[in-house]
Amino acid sequence: MQKGENIVSIALAGVVLLAVVAVQRRWNPASLEDVASSAENFLLTTTGIRGEVPEIAGYERLQAFDLGDYRAAFYRANPAPLVFAPGRFVIYDAADHAAYRLDTLEGSRDSWSALYDFTGRHGLPVPGRGRDTYARDLTGDGTPDIIVAQFSGGHNCCTVASILELGKDAVKPIGRIEGIDGLPFEGLEVRRLSKAGWQLVVRRPSVTSCGTGSDADLLAVYDFTSDSFQDQTLKFEGYLEEVLRQDLGKWRQEKNRNLGLLQNIAVDYAAVGQKDAAKRFFALNLNPYMAILRDQGTDPNDCIDSIESLVDRLPMP
Repeated sequence: MQKGENIVSIALAGVVLLAVVAVQRRWNPASLEDVASSAENFLLTTTGIRGEVPEIAGYERLQAFDLGDYRAAFYRANPAPLVFAPGRFVIYDAADHAAYRLDTLEGSRDSWSALYDFTGRHGLPVPGRGRDTYARDLTGDGTPDIIVAQFSGGHNCCTVASILELGKDAVKPIGRIEGIDGLPFEGLEVRRLSKAGWQLVVRRPSVTSCGTGSDADLLAVYDFTSDSFQDQTLKFEGYLEEVLRQDLGKWRQEKNRNLGLLQNIAVDYAAVGQKDAAKRFFALNLNPYMAILRDQGTDPNDCIDSIESLVDRLPMP
């Protein structure tokens, strides 16, 4: 009996894996142009009462959003198999036509995708705080924009954010940021770091050789340049210097000290062009963690080499 149950479990797991692979192969645009083209060529069969977000056959509607001239919704395949299931994010125009679509991966119980709430906490709605705000003019051109985040479900990685412009006649992708740390929106923050528009501050994990689960956070600042959001980190040296000051302030309080913060400070120094200071600070403060590294089977020299290599790879301002 147990052998039969194992065979069924393996078969179900295989079905889920094939479904995920199918989703990824069917919708894996290589560029913003591919995303737009795929959305234009997609024909969606929906049903629904006018004024409501349509239903999609074979999917359950998870959440709907009022975006002014547009409406949107997250969907998940129904019934959802095992731990995760194919999903969809669709934006509709006033005539209930699909103006834009993203294929997603969703948890069988919880949604793994989200729309950035500009009045929420870390991009997520706060119950009781008031009306949620999912659209904002990020570029300063008078047109509202939204940010959609898709979580991959993987360990240490990762979320993809798509920035979409809700134009009067069409929805246009104006940015795609990959490899963001954590669940939506743990590794992404919308900040006004300059007078011209808004910036997206992104945190990406860089795995080092300093032990299991030990990462260094690499910061990047995306700014609207030309016609899309692009990595413009080197333009925001003042912000990077402030991050360094804040992390050094945390380090001065002994209760906050840990190997993760030590790695981040080394990266902070390197981000503002002080690579020698980065290596020196890390080496001088590693001693309290030597025993921990050895206990978990990590050679301290490998840890040091890993951080120095990471520091050397970072671009200079």
